[in-house]
Amino acid sequence: MTTPTFSDPFESFVAPARAYPALWRVIVGVVAWVVLTFAFAIALSAAVTYLAPALVADRAIFDGGTPLGVVSFLGVFMGAFFAVWLVARVLHKRGWRSLMGQGKVARNFAIGAGLFLTLQAINIGVWHLFYDSTPNVSWDVFLAWLPVLVIALIFQTGAEELMFRGYLMQQMAARFRSPIIWMAIPQILFALLHFNPTSYGPITWLIIGVIFILAMLWADLARVTGNLGAAWGWHFANNLIVFGVFGSPGEMDGLALRVTPYDVVDTPPLAYLGFVVMLVLTWAILRRLLRA
Repeated sequence: MTTPTFSDPFESFVAPARAYPALWRVIVGVVAWVVLTFAFAIALSAAVTYLAPALVADRAIFDGGTPLGVVSFLGVFMGAFFAVWLVARVLHKRGWRSLMGQGKVARNFAIGAGLFLTLQAINIGVWHLFYDSTPNVSWDVFLAWLPVLVIALIFQTGAEELMFRGYLMQQMAARFRSPIIWMAIPQILFALLHFNPTSYGPITWLIIGVIFILAMLWADLARVTGNLGAAWGWHFANNLIVFGVFGSPGEMDGLALRVTPYDVVDTPPLAYLGFVVMLVLTWAILRRLLRA
């Protein structure tokens, strides 16, 4: 018997997690994921420093102010991506497919990415009626690094989707029926992963709130479709724009073609409002298109 929040596709999505649902396994899994990710980051930092000392020079490897800094930071999530699989495999006897869900994952990914890119292009166009963006990196630099950026973003967004909308949400849903626990808690953790008062200052909790809303929309798409395809595609498209097309000055802008004329802490309320409206519209359209 299903509850209103447990759609039939979501029941199938959660089913592989029911074999080993013990809470201690999830706690150990989260700790192991964090430790493995940090270990990979240390190894990657050492490798980049050794292999490309001239590119690193006197800048921090993961500072995001250069193309190498951006892809190195995103590259850390390659470790996080495989760490999710290792945790699921060792602690829960689960494979890749069980984390991603059943159904047309690739199709949903393409639709999610395509729709968000289209709507965000319109949103940015409207933004340009009120503000002027500033050129940041040349097309030559952007195109040279684009293939690496795309691969890095696949792993970065994939790692976060597999962990927070896949592994954590599935394992919590296998043990608890309340969506406050299995849906909201993983998304709160995801939002807090972006906690950065050094960069965001007085608007830190506003940023966290917007990210939480976005994470809940992604989680609902996974619940409705029974797989991570749409959420992953949307997440990938969002980060492709942020890191490669239209960023904020000083905020991982080493590969952004253009940046806003204001710092992230000075973002006007109208820009936030337009972004949130666009998020909800994207979610509503995807829900209508993809709901089983």
